[in-house]
Amino acid sequence: MHLNRLFAIVAPVVLLLPLAAHADWPKGEREKYMAQCTQAATPQIGAAAAKSHCACGADAIKSYPASDIQSLMDNKASPELQQKALGQIAKCKANPPAKK
Repeated sequence: MHLNRLFAIVAPVVLLLPLAAHADWPKGEREKYMAQCTQAATPQIGAAAAKSHCACGADAIKSYPASDIQSLMDNKASPELQQKALGQIAKCKANPPAKK
C-alpha cells in the first residue's frame, strides 16, 4: 500500500525531469531576444502588438535545449534549426493595428 502511494507521488516527477532540462532560456538571452524582436517589429505593427508577438515567439521556443537557443541567438544555428524555430515563431500571429 505504501509503495503504491510512493509511486503515485514519484512517477509524475520522474516524467517531468526531461522537460525541466529543456525548460528555459539561457540567462539574459530572453531579454536580448525581446529587445531585438520588439525593436524590429514595432515599426510594422506598433509597440503593444510587437511586445505581445515577441513574447509569444519567446515562449514558442523556450522548450528548446539551451544550446539550441544560444546558437540561434549567436546566429550560429543550422539552417534546419533556424527553419524549425521560425516555423514555431510564425504561429504567433502579429496583427497590425487597425487603421482609423
